[in-house]
Amino acid sequence: MNVQALLKQAQKMQSEIVKNEKELEQKIYVEENDFVKIEMDGAYHVNSIEIKKEDDKEMLQDMIAVTINKVIESVKEEHDQVMSKLTGGVKMPGMF
Repeated sequence: MNVQALLKQAQKMQSEIVKNEKELEQKIYVEENDFVKIEMDGAYHVNSIEIKKEDDKEMLQDMIAVTINKVIESVKEEHDQVMSKLTGGVKMPGMF
């Protein structure tokens, strides 16, 4: 394989990565439990927090933190899966 073919393949992979990252940023992720419902986009921005129960302020605060962490984990997992498919499992520094 010559150098030009390798560069062309790398450019194609990079454009696919950028395309997939933009698609993931637009996706909406939702996690909920008995206390809260949190919606976040693939760029890790919390779009909404719905309070379902206000009985116990301390428990509610804990559940918000737990639920935000769960939705972040969901976003990261899907991001990693998509990028891994594109790169054949090779981690590319600075790309993601």
